[in-house]
Amino acid sequence: MSRRWPLAWSVLAILTACESADPTSELQQLIESIEIAAEQRDSGYFRGLLSDRYTDTRGNDRERLIDTIRGYFLTHQSIEIVTWIRSIALKGTDAAEVSLLAGLLDQRAGESSLSGYGGRLYDIELELVEKSGDWQIIGARWERSLVSWDGDRVLEDDG
Repeated sequence: MSRRWPLAWSVLAILTACESADPTSELQQLIESIEIAAEQRDSGYFRGLLSDRYTDTRGNDRERLIDTIRGYFLTHQSIEIVTWIRSIALKGTDAAEVSLLAGLLDQRAGESSLSGYGGRLYDIELELVEKSGDWQIIGARWERSLVSWDGDRVLEDDG
């Protein structure tokens, strides 16, 4: 039985390699990883995710956004995120744009009542490049969404 484990791991490695050859699947997995890292309040994850060339429409560079993320994680003891990818547009072999809707529910540190919770829905546009086999974010735009969403589908456009 122990001889089957190397075979099983080899098959798993081959299947993983086949899956990762599809950039769209890689980007979907990346969004899931971002969601998990944010919920775990792992600011170190974002240091590797954001390109050194990162800029956004709010005037943030990489270091400023990492500081903002770190501060947010320090002031919120609980974060829950639900994402819905609207589109993934590949731009050649090493660039992509991802449009998504993200629902955010958080609780400020030290708050134990419902008044400490806040919920928001955001429209997010990400610009990504592939570097050495990893996708990195080089630009972003986000704003509060005018869309209603039940977690599975868009319900209506309030705008």
